[in-house]
Amino acid sequence: MEIVLGARDWADVSASTFLPTAYGGGYLAGPAEVRLCDRLTCVVFVPVDSASGRLPGTVRFGLQPVAGSALAERLAAAERPLVDIAAPPEHDLDQPSDSLPMVYFLTEARVRVPQDAIPGLEGHFRSAGADVVREGQGIVVVLSSQRLRITPAWGEAGVDQLSFTLRRELPGNPTFRFGPLARLRFGPGRTATWSF
Repeated sequence: MEIVLGARDWADVSASTFLPTAYGGGYLAGPAEVRLCDRLTCVVFVPVDSASGRLPGTVRFGLQPVAGSALAERLAAAERPLVDIAAPPEHDLDQPSDSLPMVYFLTEARVRVPQDAIPGLEGHFRSAGADVVREGQGIVVVLSSQRLRITPAWGEAGVDQLSFTLRRELPGNPTFRFGPLARLRFGPGRTATWSF
């Protein structure tokens, strides 16, 4: 999933000292993107670029991981459609994890899109083999280990929330700020919620 960030959010995310620790080898940053790859997926933040049509809040689905990465190898070895991601083995969470990155995998994403785009997205996900449930005027795309909630954007389009499963708890359940609106809150337990 690619998310276009406004200038202030981009400055905070691209300069974060926490994200490289949380994602370990799945963290990749440069002037054009910040790529956060966990065990199952990649979330890619890019800065605004009006010349190429990248406006704040724009979301793109279906990005591939960096070639040669562990995630790319795992998906290449899978004998199923890429949208049908296998559930992670439970025992992985119980292994000693102090030396591993904290973020394990993305469990749910809540995204606002223009209302007229929802029927097309529903068709694309259904044709890719995902289970799609209508929820109000939006849809919920149910994958084997993740959910994607797509709701109408009555105001600005973009990501509402990303929810993660963690390898371990972060003591004190802190909240980190990224830009004027984004908050990454830890807890309860091995969970984290990034609200935009």
